Amino acid sequence: MLLGACSGKGDAVSKAPPPPTTTAGIGFFTPEGIRAELVHLTQFGMLNAANPEQVAASLALANGTAFKVNIDLGPVIAQPMALASIKTAYHDRAGNLFRKEFAPLAQTKLRQFPADEQLRAMLAPYFDVLKQHAANVSTIFLADEPYLNGIPKAELERAAALARKELDARGLQSVKLGVIFASGMFDSRFAAMIDGEAGEFARGIDKYYRSGDATPEWVSIIQSARLTTYDGAGNMYTGGGIPEGFDVIGFDFYLSTILLDGLHQNTLSWFAANHPNAGCSQFAGKTMSQIRGKLSFFDNNSMKPGTQAADRTLLDAVYQCRMQATTSMLEKSLAGHKVELLMISESSNNGVLEFTKDGTPKQGQPSALVEARVFDEVRRAESFFATHGQSYRAGLMFFTYQNTYDKTINLNIGSAATPSHRKCRARVNAT
Repeated sequence: MLLGACSGKGDAVSKAPPPPTTTAGIGFFTPEGIRAELVHLTQFGMLNAANPEQVAASLALANGTAFKVNIDLGPVIAQPMALASIKTAYHDRAGNLFRKEFAPLAQTKLRQFPADEQLRAMLAPYFDVLKQHAANVSTIFLADEPYLNGIPKAELERAAALARKELDARGLQSVKLGVIFASGMFDSRFAAMIDGEAGEFARGIDKYYRSGDATPEWVSIIQSARLTTYDGAGNMYTGGGIPEGFDVIGFDFYLSTILLDGLHQNTLSWFAANHPNAGCSQFAGKTMSQIRGKLSFFDNNSMKPGTQAADRTLLDAVYQCRMQATTSMLEKSLAGHKVELLMISESSNNGVLEFTKDGTPKQGQPSALVEARVFDEVRRAESFFATHGQSYRAGLMFFTYQNTYDKTINLNIGSAATPSHRKCRARVNAT
């Protein structure tokens, strides 16, 4: 189990409350494949499926161990939504109806499942691999953040019923089916709020275009490289509800998401108004831009060390608010569903870099300061899991283990595998 995280001061280690006993324990989401060094240190892992050979190689690493593997099949079975199906009408925050000025991009995050026969054929080679490694397979996920990306509840249930039948036909009754939602999109009122925020974003673009002030260069960018939020407006599934046929339910709500994604400009204020028992009262009536302005690492001036305590206090409150409110919503939505909950938290640094006030990362990041913020977020997850472990029986999963390079911002994104973490990395003991 994960027992503690580096404090950022030498080799000192700050212990979190003892984690609860769960059947799943703690693991990492390693999108490209399971990492061999984690098999004997953690209890489970998760990967994005790319091809059957890659899935087989990851499962082979776990042979003969108690390590369990979760597999997201969304990258191979959740196909881009047909352009003709993408709606161009949307509502803004106030509920006013508009029509988009720009046609959908050829590539969006919106997804759909193929018809039954094609879906069955796509699943077959992966399920045949699972049959060879059944002892180490835990949960199969069919689509990432389905409601946010336009897959409705009925379609999730269709895909789940087909997948369950195919798994059972191979003797894989022990393999579970899971779904991970984007924040609180399983709640219809929350989903409508998020879709309204996307609509507000789309309305801003359309209004500027209609004003006549837009330059040809701006129009070219909007036509070819705009944020997917524009196309998502009006296409999210806002009906809410937990789909039938799934055994594991989770949500991701990373610090980087709440701080940097414009869809959540009013989320903490919405929580304060709609979930008064979640500890969000200090955020009532405040936008994320206002909250973010109180953090020392969102500043147009030079970097300011020495303000970690104030940052930590505010981010503690942000974590508690968003996780408690979303957990409460999820538990309420689960009435009548017998499922296990999966807790997901962030262990990468892309939300705690030094930024300008508009969220642009600065060059020359102070690594020690950034790492200390990452460890703080890990400790928050440990503490929340320790007090909510009886709800999160499917375990605690961190995103992510690998480091990566983000070409869009020309920065290295560090995570748990960062070499400088070796002496003060969170201690992990297999149970």
